[in-house]
Amino acid sequence: MKAAVMAHLKDGMPIRTAATLHAVQKSTLSRYCKTYSASADKEKVAFRFTPRYDVKKVFSSEMEDSLESYILLSSRMYYGLTKKQTKKLAWEFVKANTLKYPKSWDDNEAAGEDWYKGFMERHTRISLRRPESTSLHCNLGFNRAAVDTFYKHLEELQSKFHFPADRIYNMDETGLLNVQQKCRKVLSLKGVKQLGATTSQERGKLVTMVGTINAMGSFIPPYLIFGRTRFVERLLDGAPPGTKAVASGKPGNARMTTDDEVLRNKLEHRNVAKDNV
Repeated sequence: MKAAVMAHLKDGMPIRTAATLHAVQKSTLSRYCKTYSASADKEKVAFRFTPRYDVKKVFSSEMEDSLESYILLSSRMYYGLTKKQTKKLAWEFVKANTLKYPKSWDDNEAAGEDWYKGFMERHTRISLRRPESTSLHCNLGFNRAAVDTFYKHLEELQSKFHFPADRIYNMDETGLLNVQQKCRKVLSLKGVKQLGATTSQERGKLVTMVGTINAMGSFIPPYLIFGRTRFVERLLDGAPPGTKAVASGKPGNARMTTDDEVLRNKLEHRNVAKDNV
């Protein structure tokens, strides 16, 4: 706005041209030009070219930037804030800083919809997206130190044995739910291809699946672990051919059974020997 006012008053640019060049409303620019011209020299030094809606914001620009940083940090830590949580955070933030805010915020114990829309328009780096469920175990294990150690060992073994791609396998376990549950949409950095959200273990009974795939894309039939005392064959209805399963006796993960059972299942599907690597 200041550049448009100066272009008209000091450079002599037509007001319509200045408004178009600086992407402001002609009537708004005209009002600012008249107010600035009528101001005294001392007032012109401290003249505020901020639009009215910016003056009436609940938070200052610095405080909103702090909110944005907190939202993005929460997303990177796999605890992204939902729309409802963000509005509640804004209400708690404004009360902690004893700022003026609409009375309706107290009724709902959350910021209003108008504030949320304005905040999202002013902070275009943030978007509302649906994350992928990510276990806490994976979050804690996926860090720079762990990844560096993994690739260090992989490089040592590969330089010694020269494994082909079809002999390099990745085995991992995951929990399967019998009831589909979607993650709620959270605020995160716009443009991020993969977004995760830490999920609670208290989501009902899980069926643990141990999956194995090699670097060529070939997979070994999965190994299922049911959290029950007795296994029945009908539990494998619709499972991939070759799937093996066991009843662990209690709910839990793959550690409820022995590692030997899982590895033995994998070895049955591959010709593994010391002279055949």
